[in-house]
Amino acid sequence: MSTGDTTASRPDLARLVNLRDVGGMPTGDGRLTRTGVLYRSEAPRRDDWSPSADFEWPPRTVIDLRSPVERGSGAHPLASDRTAVHVIPLLGDVDPTDRTSSATRALSGGLDALYLAILSLAAEKVVQILHLAVDAPAPLLVHCAAGKDRTGLVVAVLLRAAGVETDAVLTDYAATATNMPGVLSRMGAHPLLPVGGGMDGPDMTGISAPAVERVLAIIDGHCGGARGWLADNGARPGAVHAWESRLLS
Repeated sequence: MSTGDTTASRPDLARLVNLRDVGGMPTGDGRLTRTGVLYRSEAPRRDDWSPSADFEWPPRTVIDLRSPVERGSGAHPLASDRTAVHVIPLLGDVDPTDRTSSATRALSGGLDALYLAILSLAAEKVVQILHLAVDAPAPLLVHCAAGKDRTGLVVAVLLRAAGVETDAVLTDYAATATNMPGVLSRMGAHPLLPVGGGMDGPDMTGISAPAVERVLAIIDGHCGGARGWLADNGARPGAVHAWESRLLS
């Protein structure tokens, strides 16, 4: 780890505070998700300390859901010969100065609007992530900026596709709430948050279980449930079954 002035004076900022392994979650048929397959977190930083020995670190595969304005210049901090980073901006090139784009309008409309926009605007990208989750080496880390909304929705769809119980998915989503003070300290003046002087509109720093429940109701209510939703948005035959086999014990 490199030791800059920030992390030297604030060691609490030099670690991922919203990192977790989704292992151990129950499915409707009595199985559990495996550990060491799927991680989720906020954006890693170059000067972060490695997490505990419970995690295989660095992960073999990283999916970065942030837009270019969030990523900035330079290589991803976890990119290496060992770790492949896939940049999949879930809402496209979100620019807080462009008030005409559908993604920016969604961000200005609160979490309900944002989550529904992810379903309508980013369904094919969610399928792309499913294919990576099946094909790429594990463990796979999915992250955005806070690891809350874009990451939360992608992980929720992946978990439901494998048959993880809805209550368990909602519990995993809600776990981010207690981590948000540390996440916001790490993010600082982020361009897509009102508290950072960027986006106008509702405060996007909290969570909304009702918003996630509405998304899951749409996916589960689709013909064939989560499997059918993914298939109708381009998932290749057998992809969901392969993901279930990989994730579940």
